[in-house]
Amino acid sequence: MDGLILCVDSGTTSVKAAAFGLDGSLRHIAEAPNDALHRTGARVEQDMARASEQMFEVLRATVAAAGGRVEGIALTAQGDGLWPLNEDLAPVGRALTWLDGRSGSLMDEPGMSEALARIEAVTGARPTPASASLQLLWMQRHDPPRFARIRHALRLKEWLFCQLTGVLMAEPTALLNTWGDWRTGAVSTTPEEALGLIRGAALLPPLRPVAETVTPLSKAAARRAGLPAGVPVILGPGDVQSTALGLGVGLPGGVARCSIFGTSAIHLRRLDDPGRMRAKPSGAMIQPLALGPGYLCFHPSFNGTNLFRHVAQNLGAGGADHTVPQALSGLVLHPFFERGGERAPVTDPRASGALLGLKGDTTPAQIAWAARESLAFIARMSHEMMRPGGEGSGAPLAEHLTEPLALGGGLAADRAFAEFLATVLGAEVEIRDAAHVGLRGLGALAATVLGHSTEGWQAGARRRIPPAGGALADYAARKYDCFRVLVDRLGDSWAELAELGKLATNLNGETE
Repeated sequence: MDGLILCVDSGTTSVKAAAFGLDGSLRHIAEAPNDALHRTGARVEQDMARASEQMFEVLRATVAAAGGRVEGIALTAQGDGLWPLNEDLAPVGRALTWLDGRSGSLMDEPGMSEALARIEAVTGARPTPASASLQLLWMQRHDPPRFARIRHALRLKEWLFCQLTGVLMAEPTALLNTWGDWRTGAVSTTPEEALGLIRGAALLPPLRPVAETVTPLSKAAARRAGLPAGVPVILGPGDVQSTALGLGVGLPGGVARCSIFGTSAIHLRRLDDPGRMRAKPSGAMIQPLALGPGYLCFHPSFNGTNLFRHVAQNLGAGGADHTVPQALSGLVLHPFFERGGERAPVTDPRASGALLGLKGDTTPAQIAWAARESLAFIARMSHEMMRPGGEGSGAPLAEHLTEPLALGGGLAADRAFAEFLATVLGAEVEIRDAAHVGLRGLGALAATVLGHSTEGWQAGARRRIPPAGGALADYAARKYDCFRVLVDRLGDSWAELAELGKLATNLNGETE
């Protein structure tokens, strides 16, 4: 019987499990919508027990359909958020996801700016409402009885790893951005001290490199998954790094940078020296590569394809379908619709969306396309900031601006968007025909950890989409410049708009 590697990705939108042969061939995939999410205003939570059961459901379906001997299970999931457990390793209520915006109310407190800057100096990233540290502080302030019951503060993939193995464990690529120093790889007490948290680092699971997380599947989990006990389980890096690996970032013959448009939008590149980035916004992150030398520098935007849901609900334009026809216009849309504001390249918990240039004959199609344009403009902002600069930065800046960019996530299937993105960047956009690149990247990493060859794991033809020239290139360049100017100008009003929103909430007798 052929050997298999099972890969699980529990995302914000859906939960997936895939079975790969040891040669990298995809044998089966099971996917289900994430029905554990609960969204009410700024409160965006997830039922932890249901998240666990969904993982086992897709695993059982994959195991039953794929057949073969399972050599290992690799796990990744959505990042950030707070998944709290008590001393018996049971959930303490629902998890606060990375979309939960309630801790944004802490941002304007006296001394908070200085505290966040102190944390950023160590972790390399300024905490946002998505950060477990700020979410713990919010709970300490607003729900002390619940905070007192927390003994372990996890992320989703760490919770699911515990469900599979019975063991608490974390790996550094996902954890250090919130709780440690990416330079040394060590957990720091600075975040809890700066914020005034009663408990912080003591709540974290033991930290191990990905290659040292291999743990046997427990008997209880084996029964739920339809597998024999003892199968090796690997705690993979976050879904961002897994997808980057699947897109070939930093690999021989691959690319140096990519943009991933899932529920959120994430723009990243591999660098040997993160200190040579031309600019680093406060919300940007730096992760050591899970295997091998180097770092991933990335901008995790809150607003990705979820923007389309907001635009459809709030503006009556477009829908859940990621594909819409190109409809150029004089509209400029700012895609900051999430209650937590924005993280990077714009870093402001009060950032808010805007639609400028409206006319009486504006069409829903033009608004829907303006939303796509805004995501392309944010991508360009990010990649301009991350390009190397300064002495010893290697290739000339012009080469860093025009080098190919790999495109991943749901929008990779939208040809019109890919063509516009290439034009905005002035660079070729590369799309891999191989499906489920995040799971494939996770599987390639697991194969390495388990001692198997990864030859063939990067299978899939690569299509290159060139940038357009002429009038469309001029339109894209001028509109990008306008987009940037308007972000800067309107950003001065975000604080006042947020205060007006609070006032309106009180006058309406509503609660956050």
